[in-house]
Amino acid sequence: MLFKPQRLPEKTPLVIPRQVSKPLDYYFLLLLGDALSLCAALFCACVWRAFLGELFPELPPFELWASWHDFISRAWMFLPLFGALAFHRAYDRRLPFWEETRELLSALFWGFVLIYALIFMKKMGEQTSRLTFVLWALLSFFFVPLGRYLYKNFLFRWKRYNSAALILGAGEAGRALARALKKERYLGYRVVGFLDDRPQLHGRIIEGLKVFGPLRQAGKFVRLMGVEAFFVEGVAFSPQRLAEIYAFSQRLVKEILIVPEFFGLGILNAELSCLFSQHLFLLRIRNNLIFTVNRVIKRLFDVCFVLLSLPVVAPLMALIACLIKLDSPGPVFFRQQRLGEGGKTFWLWKFRTMYLNSEEILGKHLVRYPEAAREWYHFRKLKHDPRVTRMGRFLRRFSLDELPQFFNILKGEMSLVGPRPMMVEEFHIYYKEHAPFYFSVKPGLTGLWQVSGRNLLPFEERIRLDVWYVLNWSFWLDLVIIIRTFGAILSQKGSY
Repeated sequence: MLFKPQRLPEKTPLVIPRQVSKPLDYYFLLLLGDALSLCAALFCACVWRAFLGELFPELPPFELWASWHDFISRAWMFLPLFGALAFHRAYDRRLPFWEETRELLSALFWGFVLIYALIFMKKMGEQTSRLTFVLWALLSFFFVPLGRYLYKNFLFRWKRYNSAALILGAGEAGRALARALKKERYLGYRVVGFLDDRPQLHGRIIEGLKVFGPLRQAGKFVRLMGVEAFFVEGVAFSPQRLAEIYAFSQRLVKEILIVPEFFGLGILNAELSCLFSQHLFLLRIRNNLIFTVNRVIKRLFDVCFVLLSLPVVAPLMALIACLIKLDSPGPVFFRQQRLGEGGKTFWLWKFRTMYLNSEEILGKHLVRYPEAAREWYHFRKLKHDPRVTRMGRFLRRFSLDELPQFFNILKGEMSLVGPRPMMVEEFHIYYKEHAPFYFSVKPGLTGLWQVSGRNLLPFEERIRLDVWYVLNWSFWLDLVIIIRTFGAILSQKGSY
């Protein structure tokens, strides 16, 4: 049944239901949390500056508590920061953690630029420790997002600060959305159930949530359960139906979020614009990897990261090489031909983690255990792989066997982040039409699928995530994947 104005009085009162607004103390606590994070960053900056003064006597004299008090007494210095945060809608918009972090960093950058300009306009440059100011700015880039993560997760444990939401449509996309919102507690939505027009779904429990009834009953649940947001399964409805749902819903709730099916597009780099003369919307999608400047930035970051890491990584690699030689006979390194950018082959290097007769061992194992053969075809990996040595299991557990690929990165054959390096024999079997995406960028030491489940993901899902990465590439996405890689390694989820 469509949402038609003449039918609304039968199921929905003409009086607009009372909307439940987020309590004012939520915004106060959010503001207070940011203030505490900035103060903590400032204090650490003063401590660091005092420590540097001890190490380098040639620096100007610096008194910790006097400087701390001097900064704090200038309360006006905090106003540009809060103004920039408010301008970037850091207090009235819900974003996933990494997207919000990007907005926070942008707001803080411009806030500190404004403070720096005001300091010199007021001719206070001689009275302000420039090194302390720079340290404060750099530490704030870490403290404020971390503080947001901690106190938002704390606040959203309380029902008072969560926004109740209904999912309109209980199809596959709606179910995936329910799973995602359960994991993304940082967004602060509490899904109370589904509405769907299909009678056979009414009363069923899906993803732990009940399908209450048809969409026309939405107004009733807004009143009874204080629902503030509707999530609409966009793929389940025609454009005309979506327009009717929107017209019906906009007077009931504060937010309407439509989940479109845009997996095959680089929507992460998209911008929305409007042609007012014809009331048309344009979705402008940029292919960031086409621009030479972006490729140069990505390459420079790869080289700098590897060179700065070598003083730590090189001794570790020497130790691993000795342990491999002691553990089993054979060479320290293993090399294998892979396909890289432009379809060119290169030798990928790893620490050896298998016995020398690994192919023979694998063949016998797959013949003897049919369930292992199915696992191998599905994942291209085995949880209990008989080919792997004792030292190899340890290296794979923490992904230390990948360290020699630092030299592949320096040679320009690989990147820190990218799709999985494709095996030559896999090209026609698994990749097929997806190969152009892999050939458009250098393969990566880590990638999106490695931080999304690692070996727990089916091979087809890994390909899907690699394609999504290529379509949505940005330098920020690379930074997020690198940070999440360390978390994935430490958690050891999906490692074997």
